[in-house]
Amino acid sequence: MALTWPASLRPSEMTWGIVNNSRAFTSTLSNAQQIVGFAGAYWQCTLTFGLLTRAQERELTSFLGKLDGMFGTFNMPAFTRRRTVSVGSLAVVTGNAQARSMLIQGAAPNAPVFSAGDYITIAGEMFEVTDPVSSNAQGRVTVSLNKRIRKTMVAGTAIEYLNPYSEMRMTSDTWSLAVRPVVANGSYQFREAF
Repeated sequence: MALTWPASLRPSEMTWGIVNNSRAFTSTLSNAQQIVGFAGAYWQCTLTFGLLTRAQERELTSFLGKLDGMFGTFNMPAFTRRRTVSVGSLAVVTGNAQARSMLIQGAAPNAPVFSAGDYITIAGEMFEVTDPVSSNAQGRVTVSLNKRIRKTMVAGTAIEYLNPYSEMRMTSDTWSLAVRPVVANGSYQFREAF
């Protein structure tokens, strides 16, 4: 089971992005390319902690210790994409494997639901909404996503959009922390776990 990220630990800098799963086939005669895209894109991030107090240092190292290197997973909050306005109890209607969109329900009828750049989490997998969308009269909406759905979503699965997160793991079994007389600092890399 994924651990919860400690709420008191906020990185001083964060690099965040997607690794897509495409393959290029290049002709040796004409250099023309054919690109094939597959499901399996994943989030990656680097968290940098610039000035940790001794208490924060202890909290961070004990949390990294609980992860047991690449073995353990945790829910990484999307620190900058939290929402404060509820649009309803959203749930999946259909979300087919390989698709770049899904149908959801539970929104207020005929109302804006998502803006471009909003994050949503479904069963530990985080997506970015790529286009602004509004619901229809039945409270349903089709949402365009930044990456292909890896496996078919179960109808009725709840959608977390107020506090989105991605289930992550360390990219290495090794980590370290620079410790000075008063403060400590470190930088750590993670990737989406699946």
